[in-house]
Amino acid sequence: MCGRFVYMAVDGLYLRFRIAGGSSTRPELHRAFGQEHPVTPRFNIAPTQQVITVTNGTGDRRAEAMRWGYVPGWAKEGQKLPLNINARDDRLVQSAMWRTPLRKSRCLVPADGYYEWRRDGRARHPVFFRRKDRATFSFAGLYDPDTRSCAVITTSANELVASVHDRMPAMLDEEAESLWLDPLTQSPEQLLPLVRPFPSDELEACPVSPLVNSVANDTPACIIPAG
Repeated sequence: MCGRFVYMAVDGLYLRFRIAGGSSTRPELHRAFGQEHPVTPRFNIAPTQQVITVTNGTGDRRAEAMRWGYVPGWAKEGQKLPLNINARDDRLVQSAMWRTPLRKSRCLVPADGYYEWRRDGRARHPVFFRRKDRATFSFAGLYDPDTRSCAVITTSANELVASVHDRMPAMLDEEAESLWLDPLTQSPEQLLPLVRPFPSDELEACPVSPLVNSVANDTPACIIPAG
């Protein structure tokens, strides 16, 4: 499960993800995304909002804004669909929803961490997961080129995350990112091994402020450790 996440390293986007034709400056990002989607650090990104993605459909990496919540291009106007913010790794090949994007339209969703909620009776306490080295990483994503919408792939939780939830987003390292974005790679046998649990010993979990429970709160206070 991945329902909220954080992206802070805005100025380093082009350099970190080797995006063609750009720079690491924020004006370049504003030109890429347009005035309607200003690119700033985000601390509580929620479903249906616009997110930064990295695509490679033409052989050159591009930064693109997409709606988080996959809508297939074949959906009829007004058709009610589930809010497909996640795609389970064990259903990618069998599902008619995901087979084609797995082969033809994969993306990266840059992130610096994500939230999960620990249940205690009726109470839910937010926990922030990030890399121990605080490095920016990416989620493996799928997108629809017509609707400009995307989903984050989830996989089985590692030992650290399993204490909170049985699923976690598929986090990619830089080597896996290259293969994931390669438009010539379309075989599930090559792609599915990339969407595996991230090593527990490379992540840390931190209980954080309940501010993150409301999507209206999108400030650095969301990731402050709970007192």
